This record gives sequence, C-alpha cells and structure tokens, in this order.
Amino acid sequence: MARASRCAAVAPRLEGETKMTREMPREGNPTEVVEDRIPLAETLRDGDPVAAGGGIPPAGIPRGDKPIAGVGDIPLEEAEVDPGFSGNPMKFAVHAVLYYAGKAADKIVSLYSRAFRLDREYVADFSRSTGIAHVEGGRWEKAIPLLEKALAITPDDQETRMHLARACGAANRHERAYLHLEKALKASPNSARVLRALGDLCSRRQDYERAIQYLTKAVKLDPDHAQSFYRLGAAYDNRKLYDEAVDSFKEAIRMDPRFAKAYQALGFTYEGMGDRESAVECFKKALELE
Repeated sequence: MARASRCAAVAPRLEGETKMTREMPREGNPTEVVEDRIPLAETLRDGDPVAAGGGIPPAGIPRGDKPIAGVGDIPLEEAEVDPGFSGNPMKFAVHAVLYYAGKAADKIVSLYSRAFRLDREYVADFSRSTGIAHVEGGRWEKAIPLLEKALAITPDDQETRMHLARACGAANRHERAYLHLEKALKASPNSARVLRALGDLCSRRQDYERAIQYLTKAVKLDPDHAQSFYRLGAAYDNRKLYDEAVDSFKEAIRMDPRFAKAYQALGFTYEGMGDRESAVECFKKALELE
C-alpha cells in the first residue's frame, strides 16, 4: 500500500513529460538514480529556440527558419558565386577550381615574364660589358659577336652601337661599321662624336671627300676638339688641299701644343707644298715631343 500511494503521488508530475534515467555513482553512496527531463517533441514549435532546457532537436527538425546552405554553410553573397550554382555543389566546386586555377596561371605567367625579362637584361649587360672590354683590349673579333648580341636585345643602346662600329672598322669590316654609324647619326644627327667616327671611317676607306664633309660638321659642333682638326687636316692633305690642311693642323696644335702627330703631319704637308725648311722644323718639334 505504501508503494502504491507513492506512485500515485509522483504520477501528476509526469503529465506532458517523458522521463529518462541514468545512474550516477556518488562518492561513498550506493548508485543513485538521477532523473533528467527533456520536453516532448510535440512541444517544439517552428521559430522557438531548441532548448528550453538546452537539448538537441531530433533529427529532421530544422532550427528555426534558417535554410541549410548548399556548401559549407556559406551564404551565396559571401561566396561570390552565381546564384545558378547554389543548387548544385558540384558546379560550385568546378567554378571555384577554375577561378583559382586562372588566378594561379596569371601569376605564373607574370613571374615567368619577369624572370625572362631579367634574364634578357642580364645577358645584354654581360655581353655589353665583356664586348667593350675586348674593344679596349684590341680584341676586335671577340668583341663583335658579343656587342651584336647586346644590341639585338637593346637596339636603342647607341653606346653599344658605337663600340660595335669601332670594332667593325678596326677589323676592316667597313661596310658594317658604316651602317651602324649611319644608324647612330640618324638617332643623334648633331653628335660630333658620331660625325668624327664617320669621318675617320671614310678616311680609312679613302673616301676623303665624304670624310671632309663629316669632319667639317664635327668641328663646327665641337670647335675645341683637337683630334677633329687633326683628322680634317689629314683628309685635306690627301685631297692635296694643302692650304686647308695647314690651317687645320695649326688649329690642332694651338689647342694642344704637345700634339706630336699634328706637328709631324704638318711637316708632311709643308713637304708636299715644297716648303722643306718649314717641314724640317715641324719634324724636329715632333721628335722633341715624342
């Protein structure tokens, strides 16, 4: 009877609830039955929090009105994906792979282009510096291919072109030297340096008429260059224009009183004119300065 009355007293508490029991041992006490209560499934309503008592909703019941996202619970606007992909995770994945593959390809191409450009610049610098060193050392045949390689990479480098023309001229490749100097003159029509080089090359080719034309322009642009007057005097002398040659050699000597070659050339001009006394004086002076 006592047990029956106890059950009757507990019964009202179970209305609208289910009971779950678990055994929890307590220190020093025999195993005691502890009751945990959770609300019945039918008490959940759409829009209510799952846990009046902090439980987990049964499977198949959505949490509130929030839809289940297509991939990784990321909203479409955050993933920057066309809404057309929202219903198909596979299309979304393919789209993402292609997008990032394209980005990676662009970066690879950019890095490769930069490396290629740096490599070309390195080759040009190395060929230029080595070629110029060979020119200064008089190793014309070694200088020419290196300077040509540098010029092929940097065709607007007039300094390299001038060294190449010098090497070609010294190696008796006069036509190639002349072509390079013409290009240099086209780029810098008022360059006394280029005009002097053209005048000197024309003298080597025994084209003294053209040499005089180039050197006359050179001395007008740079009237303080003794070498220009010396070369002009030599061109006049070879054309037997002795008076003009004497004037040019004297101008070179005026600018550089220790110019031994100018004294010697002037002596030969006087000799060609029949003035042996003046020629001997010039030869003596040249010997003193050498």
